[in-house]
Amino acid sequence: MSGHTPRETWWKTRSVYQIYPRSFRDANGDGVGDLAGITAGLRAVKALGAGIVWLSPIFRSPMVDNGYDMSGYREIDPLFGTMADFEALLAEAKRLDLKVVLDIALNHTSIDHPWFQAALADPGGPYRDYYIWRDKPNNWQSIFGGPAWSKPEGDSAYYLHLFDKTQADLNWENPAVRNEIYGAMRFWLDKGVSGFRLDVVTVISKPPGLPDAPDPRPMPLYHMLAGGPRLHEWLRDMRREVFDRYDCVAIGEGPGLNPERAAAIVNPADPMLHMIYHFDFVDHTGSRQGEDWDRVWFKSVFDRWDKGIGPDGWNSCVVGNHDLRRFIARFGDPKAETKLVAKALAASYILQRATPFIYQGDELGLGDTIITKVEELDDVWAKTTYRLAKSKGNSEAESLAKAVAMTRDHARTPYPWTPEGGFGAGKPWLKPTPNRGGVDLATQQGDEHSAWAFCHGLLELRTKDPETWVFGAYEDLLPEHESLFVYRRGTHGLVCVNLSSEPWPLPEPIVALLAERSCIFTSGDITTTQMGPWSTQVWA
Repeated sequence: MSGHTPRETWWKTRSVYQIYPRSFRDANGDGVGDLAGITAGLRAVKALGAGIVWLSPIFRSPMVDNGYDMSGYREIDPLFGTMADFEALLAEAKRLDLKVVLDIALNHTSIDHPWFQAALADPGGPYRDYYIWRDKPNNWQSIFGGPAWSKPEGDSAYYLHLFDKTQADLNWENPAVRNEIYGAMRFWLDKGVSGFRLDVVTVISKPPGLPDAPDPRPMPLYHMLAGGPRLHEWLRDMRREVFDRYDCVAIGEGPGLNPERAAAIVNPADPMLHMIYHFDFVDHTGSRQGEDWDRVWFKSVFDRWDKGIGPDGWNSCVVGNHDLRRFIARFGDPKAETKLVAKALAASYILQRATPFIYQGDELGLGDTIITKVEELDDVWAKTTYRLAKSKGNSEAESLAKAVAMTRDHARTPYPWTPEGGFGAGKPWLKPTPNRGGVDLATQQGDEHSAWAFCHGLLELRTKDPETWVFGAYEDLLPEHESLFVYRRGTHGLVCVNLSSEPWPLPEPIVALLAERSCIFTSGDITTTQMGPWSTQVWA
């Protein structure tokens, strides 16, 4: 262990609970989750054992991209409440000893932002240089499809938007832009937040001259732009001007980064960000979804990132979030018992040498929702998928199936507080996921064998023995096994998980290790010779 006293850093020892504000809890009965609802629900986060609450965007926004199109960096969107509501949330979090982390988009703003509106109104004014303009577009394609350049009506130039045409890329070459961003972050830190998740921060630095891309398609372009020529310079600047002035954490969303490139950004000897929110599980590249998903690949992601970041840097561990189907649908088996699958997947990532991120509902084993008609879709991406499928001659059933298979609505349904729902008094903005028997907080908090209780127990292990379960060295003992995931933590911690619906005998070397240890946590019967379907055992 290096000399920078990692045991004193709260963002390593605490785990993160991600809240999707629109769907967590509705306090005023309008059908939409809000800040007052989050405040009322923080006790449940504390009871689970998480120590950091990450809020998906709550800033002012037209909500074309669910808040990642920000039109005011220092304002709360009225959809969620007022600044007073947010200050009450912070006060309750402080009372419960929970840290609050905000999601902020630094690469772009909404075209509704006053800066962009001023850039349109006065092409010769100072705000024009807040964005990236060209008389002739290059060949770059938007991540959301179509050209990455749009020309406003009545304007002579095109502006860059790597994402939706309503999200104009900021010109980070302009020091005034950087100062505006730094000031906005200090504004929230002064209010008492404990850090930020920096949305797509790895693409803020564009190549000089904005040349055509060898492959202008969205994902190859994204990987080409990740880690541009001035990224490290600006992240060091941000660290000096913002993060080093506060006891806070900076989590960089890092699509396009591999572990080696990420390691440079979180290297304590040249500090920029504290951890990278990587996309290997988000993209699930190399994984087959459904019951035949690739377990060897799944395990290799943990190993590759642990080795790549190394003992001095720090990892995040993200398996589910608001942009994905539920993790038990992606990495489970529909024929297996939901509770066992949820427990096995939780043990796979919560006890890694990393800060685990738990997305709301995953601790319950909440599965995908049921969508039977196109009118039940909310996700704009899914609606586009449906329309494109129909335009290509697919039947109604085929088109809907394509949309349901990928829609982000699965993760965005209202949180199930009680068997009846408990989200709020009004009709929810999105149809809830049907309760498939006990997949709600109230039921599971009263059941010592529930997925919630199991997740709580794993988080408690990290708290009680951080030397082993937070900082201990990581080693995958069966990297090539097609179903068993057995990994060591520190000198005595051992986690055994069967990621399949078939029983598997434990190899003799593992049996020998278990003989020297005691089972401290299990999802079923204790055995030292074989693992039952989707069973989990933790030994020390």
